[in-house]
This record gives sequence, structure tokens and C-alpha cells, in this order.
Amino acid sequence: MLKLLMKRFKEHSLIDLAAQCAYFFLLSLFPFLLFIISLLTFLPFSFNDVYNLLQEAYVPSDVLEVIEGQWELLTNQQSTGVLSFGLLFTLWTASLALNSILRALNLAYNVTERRGMVLGRLISIALTIGMFAVIIVALSLQVVGSFMKDYLIVDFVIFNLDLLRWMLSSAIIFTILLILYLVGPYMRLKIREVYIGAIFATIGWQLTSFGFSIYLNRFADFSATYGTIGTVIALMVWFHLSSIIILLGGEINAILKEDVVRKVR
Repeated sequence: MLKLLMKRFKEHSLIDLAAQCAYFFLLSLFPFLLFIISLLTFLPFSFNDVYNLLQEAYVPSDVLEVIEGQWELLTNQQSTGVLSFGLLFTLWTASLALNSILRALNLAYNVTERRGMVLGRLISIALTIGMFAVIIVALSLQVVGSFMKDYLIVDFVIFNLDLLRWMLSSAIIFTILLILYLVGPYMRLKIREVYIGAIFATIGWQLTSFGFSIYLNRFADFSATYGTIGTVIALMVWFHLSSIIILLGGEINAILKEDVVRKVR
């Protein structure tokens, strides 16, 4: 399994495909923050809730620094018209990244995309909207958990905010990846055929982010090497690593699917 996965990793040029995804993820970050800042005025949670959830997901500190800096900049320049602009631009750029992932998933399953450019882009946009919805629901549940702990005087382990945030971040990642692996490739798949890759990618993403965070905090100094853009470079590397994990999860699902088909024959 491992040997075959490494072979496909090289044959399908996942390093290059992940770099493409990382670029589009980086491009979508600024308008995404612009959209979230505007949206928070209508929702019952704050930037601290978003920040804490990201922190519990082991997002590297240098990456959080970039997000926090851009958040403060955008908050100071916020205007009433940015919600629609932020949403449209975020959907466009994030869907470009997801479109790259969909092409990689089709490559993993050795199928040709036949949904057409418009339908393919609509699927990418729908997945992006679904991703936003899952994040918003998770943040809302975090606020509900805090409310129940503080006002209903319950002290179950499940309502420990650190544990709750970690569980929510893991649930967010797993849900998004499960939907992505299920809907992304141009073939009919069932949940039982994609959940293993989603579990792998969820655990792999958490471990990779945690390890990269330790590396940045204890060993690496991107600012010393790259100067003022050091934190942006760190963000780009993190996006690249995350994209590789996502693509590997798709390859694992494809390998397991091929094994099933081979046994049936």
C-alpha cells in the first residue's frame, strides 16, 4: 500500500498539483477574511472565537500572525459594501483551488472530467459554500457550548472549551474532506468508499500542522531568511503541505477502490 502510494505520488506529480492549490488558497485568504469580518456583524461570535478554533486546529503561529495582522488591517478599513465583494471574490479564488483538487482526484481515479467547465466550476463553488457553512455551524456550536457551560451550570467534559474546539476543528476538517472526496471525482462513490481517505487526511492534516507549528516555533526563523515576507512564506508552505495531505487522501481512496474492483472481477 505504502509503496504503491509513493509510486502514484510521483507519477501524478502531487508536489506540483499541491503547489498550484496552495497558490489559489493564498490568493483567497484576503477576500475570505474580508467576507468573514463583514459577516461577523450578523453572527453571535467574534474574531476570538475564530482565532481560538484555528489555534486548536494546530494552525502554525506564524500563519495565525498573518491572519491576525490582515484581520486588524481589514477591520480598520471595513466598509458596508465589502460583504458582497468579499463573498464573490472568495468564491472565485477558493473555487480555483478546489477545481485544482478536483482535477487531481480525477487523475487519482484515472477518469476524465466530462461535466464541462461551467458545471465543474459550479461544483467547486458549491463545495466552497458548503465549507463556509460547516465552519459557521461549528463556530456557532462552540458559542452554544460556552453558553451551556457558563449559564446552565453544567460541567461535563464535553463542554471543556479547549476539548470542544479541538473536536469541532477535527469535525470540520473531516466533514469537508468527506464531501470533497465523495462529490469531487467524476464517478459515483459511496461514503464507505471515501471515509478512510478522509480520516487519513484529517489526522494527517492535524499532525502535519502541529509538527510544522513546532518547527516554526523552535527551529525555523522564516523572517530571518526571507525578511518581512517570512510569515507569508510560512503561510504558503503550510498551504502546500495541507494540499499534499488532501491529495494523498484522495489517492488512498482511489487505491482502495481499485482493490475492491479487482477483487470483484
